[in-house]
Amino acid sequence: MLFFFGKIDIAYSQQIGLFSHYFYKPLFYNPAFTGYKDETDAMLISRSQWAEFKNPPQLTVFTIDGNLFKKKVCLGLGFSSDRKGITNRISGTLYYAYRLILNDDTRILFGLSFGVLDHTIDFSKAQAESSIDPTLFNYSLHKTSFDGSAGIAFISKGLELGLSVPQILGNKLNYVDTSNLRANYTQARHFMTSVKYKIFINKEKEISIAPQGLVRFLPQAPFQFDGNINIDWKDKFWIGTTYKSNYAIAANVGFCIHKQFYLGYSYDFITGFIGKYSGISHEIMINFKFIKKNSQEDAVIAKSANEDKIDDLKNQLEENQNKIKVLNEKIKKSTTKELVNIEKGEGEVEEGEEEGEEEKGLTETEVNPKQQTDELKPGIPDGDGVFVIKKSDFKDSKNRIPDKGFYVIVGIFFYRDFAAEEVKKFVKRGFTNTNWLFSESKKNNYIYTQKVENKEAALQKVKEVNSSGAKNAWVLKLID
Repeated sequence: MLFFFGKIDIAYSQQIGLFSHYFYKPLFYNPAFTGYKDETDAMLISRSQWAEFKNPPQLTVFTIDGNLFKKKVCLGLGFSSDRKGITNRISGTLYYAYRLILNDDTRILFGLSFGVLDHTIDFSKAQAESSIDPTLFNYSLHKTSFDGSAGIAFISKGLELGLSVPQILGNKLNYVDTSNLRANYTQARHFMTSVKYKIFINKEKEISIAPQGLVRFLPQAPFQFDGNINIDWKDKFWIGTTYKSNYAIAANVGFCIHKQFYLGYSYDFITGFIGKYSGISHEIMINFKFIKKNSQEDAVIAKSANEDKIDDLKNQLEENQNKIKVLNEKIKKSTTKELVNIEKGEGEVEEGEEEGEEEKGLTETEVNPKQQTDELKPGIPDGDGVFVIKKSDFKDSKNRIPDKGFYVIVGIFFYRDFAAEEVKKFVKRGFTNTNWLFSESKKNNYIYTQKVENKEAALQKVKEVNSSGAKNAWVLKLID
């Protein structure tokens, strides 16, 4: 903050409101994080600082943001009131972010914000040693200006990196009273960078720990940084602490009250001599997450459709296995003469051929049931229930034709979003190689946990997957 009273004194300080729940909602500092959690939510933060002081800092923030257009474009709206002593800033802001999706786990986000800011200075609230100080106004003045911010973020799995420049326009506001005394207020550019990394302590119980750092820099003002660490359980409960450089240590706690409704609280334990006089500094956060009803309906429909498809596959598998069983029985009961007739297309055994030799040669090579089932045409399962399909009908997660081999399938999904969530579930359960294949003809996404080179290993993997709690895993063999 820059003040020029009668062009005599200059003061520098941070202008952007400081609050503890940045770890929960970084949008306020960096517009690139608009709608980055793939959900629409509304958040209200009320912060009271140094309650024992006269005209203490009071910050109130409200935001609502979400994503649209296939989750590549995110929009948000925000309102804030930031009062510090004799100054008060009220703003309304529009947020925009665009996602550059590199793969299922990695994306780069570019963000911009634009807003209108009303800045009021009430000089009548200033306490001065001399009430006739000629550099003081005796009433309040306000100015309206535009404001803007820019930011970029990189997100990959549990890593989040952010860089932003709030108040990028750097507008200067000029105040003049009736006696031609002047005061200038400059919206100085701030530079902020953040880093966060989420580590799962227990994947099955979805318990994670997330260290985070935030650095604020304003030329000619004191350097500030925060260090935060939170422990989270299923996004339903969190507890943590924050160190604020040269100021305080904060304790954070939050929980889900009911389904989509969340409540968070942060209390500052102020360090240094000022702590004896400042009084309470704390913050309350209220958050509501909107869940689209049509998404829930789509999930139910997709689940039902997938269950029907699985039932169809089971029936087809059972039918084919019965056919193979009947064929094997016929082969076993057939005489040597019948086998020769089948193979040669003749009605009788050729003269001079010995029956014993014919039987031996045919049973070892030409009519081996196992060999016949391994060489079945695409779309038909073999004797162990392994489905054979040409690999050209599939695309992998990188939009390439996958390698041939044996894939352990654990689910089929029509919607890509549901397939991605299923992949994450199996990764959390320890199947780190889980991915998906897309069938061009069926228009379905096939989730697989492993790819192996031979059938025996694939069947063993099926047993391991089923014993871990999965249901109805099966093997898909891709061929040229």
